[in-house]
Amino acid sequence: MLRRYRCDDCGGTSPVCITDGSLLREARRHRILAHDGLIPDGERVVDVPVAKLVDVPRGQLVATAVLFLVLVVAVAVRG
Repeated sequence: MLRRYRCDDCGGTSPVCITDGSLLREARRHRILAHDGLIPDGERVVDVPVAKLVDVPRGQLVATAVLFLVLVVAVAVRG
């Protein structure tokens, strides 16, 4: 899961963190640089939504598949 470190006290948000280790490093770095090593009250972890194929509406998925098949047939007929 992709996440970001967010500090609501100062309004800072980290880049996307792929691992728990990178998330902890971002939090530690921010605490040291912005809060003299203290833990701010407004810190939190924000989940970054990742689009999945199943999230696509069924009608859009069918339309995309049909368009793809039409293109494949058109290329096959020309070639």
